[in-house]
Amino acid sequence: MKSTRRSLVTLAIAGVTAAAVINGGVPGTAGPAPEVAAAQAGPTYVYKVHAPLGKAAQNLLSRGFDVLEQREGDYLFVLGDSAAGQKLKSEGFTSVIDEVLPAPQWTPPSRKSQQLDAGALEETYYGGYRTVNAQFAHLDAVASQYPNLTQAVDYGDSWKKTQGAGGYDLRAICITKKNAGDCALSSTAPKPRFFVMGQLHARELTTGDVAYRWIDHLTQGYGSDPEVTALLDSTEVWVVPIANPDGVNIVQQGGNTPRFQRKNANTTNGSNCSGTSGSHVGIDLNRNTNSHWGGEGTSAQPCAETYKGPSANSEVETRALQALWRNLYKDRRGTGNTDAAPADTTGVVISMHSYSNLVLFPWGWTTQYKTGNDTALRGMAREMASIAGGWQYGQPGEVLYNASGATDDWVYDDLGVASFVWEIGPGSGSCSGFHPAYSCQASTFWPKVKPMLMYSAKKAANPYGGATPGTCAKATNDGDVNIPDAGAAVSSTINVSGCTGNASATTQVEVHVKHTYRGDLVLDLVAPDGTAYRLKPSNNDSADNIDTTYTVNASTEVRNGAWKLQVQDVYSSDTGYIDSWSLTT
Repeated sequence: MKSTRRSLVTLAIAGVTAAAVINGGVPGTAGPAPEVAAAQAGPTYVYKVHAPLGKAAQNLLSRGFDVLEQREGDYLFVLGDSAAGQKLKSEGFTSVIDEVLPAPQWTPPSRKSQQLDAGALEETYYGGYRTVNAQFAHLDAVASQYPNLTQAVDYGDSWKKTQGAGGYDLRAICITKKNAGDCALSSTAPKPRFFVMGQLHARELTTGDVAYRWIDHLTQGYGSDPEVTALLDSTEVWVVPIANPDGVNIVQQGGNTPRFQRKNANTTNGSNCSGTSGSHVGIDLNRNTNSHWGGEGTSAQPCAETYKGPSANSEVETRALQALWRNLYKDRRGTGNTDAAPADTTGVVISMHSYSNLVLFPWGWTTQYKTGNDTALRGMAREMASIAGGWQYGQPGEVLYNASGATDDWVYDDLGVASFVWEIGPGSGSCSGFHPAYSCQASTFWPKVKPMLMYSAKKAANPYGGATPGTCAKATNDGDVNIPDAGAAVSSTINVSGCTGNASATTQVEVHVKHTYRGDLVLDLVAPDGTAYRLKPSNNDSADNIDTTYTVNASTEVRNGAWKLQVQDVYSSDTGYIDSWSLTT
């Protein structure tokens, strides 16, 4: 009998293929390697396995099974063929078949340009997911279209490229309102940095699509969306849409039946892996870092999905990410398990995974210790989970299972930067699993994840609560000021005194204006030295009133002095007044 909550892994794993793993072909293309034949697939199952939190769960993971990122009470779920079921039984696990998956339908995508040209932008598979070519062509197109906001970065090479076997560059993009020093590979950057990456695990399609949409939301929204504009004025946003391009190339070669490659494409260890479920070439890049490498939640079996690799940091993709992070963030933490990063540490790093609707944070390698910044991390995770609509949150071992050598542990361990994993997607229903229908991205995932990303990006300036020492208390002017219809600008003043230093890079301006057509209004914050910061341009928004908090990078302005909210009605026929406004510098 099926689990009542789980119902179906559905499209996430319904397309599991037993095709042999690709070791050749034309790297950088969407098509399959022509010389490799597909093996015949037998039935594929999802096994529901009794594995309570703690030793039982870690024992299951250590045996090399393909354990899905989902828990239901005392049960975990394993993807595999009939041999996997026999292995579960022989190794003493109690399991039942929770799902019998349909046979795969092999429909590879049509081969297109190997160059990152305009044609590459149109490469898709499985209903609309972008190929590696399309994702990287998108970075180039965005960088060309928005030169004042973006900078594309090549931060290394994939394993196949280092072997002269094709492969890919490792690509990132920096997005911000560019000023001197912005987007530089230097840990002394003037702005706080928010970093998000997708498809470190290649088969987790949702994460790459979210990254693609996030890039467009920021670049297309600057200047028209006040929240985006304020964010990019004050913060650098870094995006790695595909952190494991060799692995994604294997996935996309399945076309309408995406392959279930999780790891990278390194065939040095385990080159004879069958390519069936639970037996793939490569190293799990989320078990390969030297943050407690080889501990719980990893496997020493080269074909296993959680294979840790022959040594810590063995993979070029792992080392390239670490080098990029070290260029972007200062090292602010000691080496002890409970050492805390200072309260004024800036930066947030999100690694997007799927699925199970979880927000996870260090430590992932153990629940014996909490980090020195656990209170702040746990508080942020609680907020993220709430924004998502009620996800679970906690250390991995509290809600799922321990996992050592993960990238989020490394970021916090090595640098002290606030680091999280999001497991995006429900455990049941039509949009569950690794390969949800492409329509789920617009209907379900993007509306849910976009506000999580905005919240997290805003926290980059002050994740631990102490990044702006000497912050002044919130000040308010609640005196009404009439706004002339199609008239001159009017202002309301707040006098700041008794504070030290400059204002924050995330100065908060809370505005309440009563007006019958808010699109007529232009809002500016005017600093004591007369510098104006545009909060809101005029537009065609016909709704009433403004009740919005804007974020301004006022870090070059001294706090003390007369700050003004300036408002002008630039069109006729509507009236209103400034009701109140508040300033937190």
